[in-house]
Amino acid sequence: MNPLQGLARRLGLASLLLAFGGAPLMAETAELPVVVHLAEGATLPPDALLEVSLLDVSRADAPSVVIAERSYRIETLPVQIRLPYDDAQIDPRMSYVVSGKVASGATTVLRTTTAFSALTRDAPERPEITLEQIAPVPAAETPNEPSAAPMRITGVEWAASEIGGRLLVTEDPPSIAFDEDGRFSMYGGCNRFSGRAEIGAGTISFVQPFAGTRRACPEPRMKLDQDMVAALEQASGYLRNGNRLSLTNAAGVTVLRLQERPE
Repeated sequence: MNPLQGLARRLGLASLLLAFGGAPLMAETAELPVVVHLAEGATLPPDALLEVSLLDVSRADAPSVVIAERSYRIETLPVQIRLPYDDAQIDPRMSYVVSGKVASGATTVLRTTTAFSALTRDAPERPEITLEQIAPVPAAETPNEPSAAPMRITGVEWAASEIGGRLLVTEDPPSIAFDEDGRFSMYGGCNRFSGRAEIGAGTISFVQPFAGTRRACPEPRMKLDQDMVAALEQASGYLRNGNRLSLTNAAGVTVLRLQERPE
């Protein structure tokens, strides 16, 4: 028996190949335990399909990156799931969040609206996320009874109360209003803007570019313009709760909070 054959017998063929660089190292799969809660007053549909995602949100000027995503059939909340992910994709210098949503058929009815940290930067070992109601649970359809309509945000003037997590205190806040066809008009704090939004059941995206005036105002008012436009550019979802409206980004983080302005 030659030396190479003896080494193969002692270490095993796989170990020998690795020792000589003949086979790549396999990615290590880890599991992140996540506890999913239902917000107070929210309703879980009987055919609930829960989707949980692990996102890289390290770059503020770029969309979040999906690291892992999996769907689960559930019958009740709270529930703990285990989300598999590739440990080699995790960089301790980066920031990660867990997001979740629940669909009933083709309609998303629940989703996270807050960032829930995971894995790095002193995040909890077992993140706990909360799902908020963004659309009513569709009623069972009968030949003479259509499913429930999503909560509308059109036909109302909404005044901003918080932008990017910063509470807004002003007598003349920015505001926005949506028409039935998705067109919107916005007062940003100095200038006025208009454009079109694609609005679905709990989803929203603003078609760019926007049209706008070019007035010059004091710097704080110009900054409001910039912050409002930036919030709209990031928005991908919405949650209406009575006379309050929240616009959220792809990670489920609220970028703009508004309140219905009385007529």
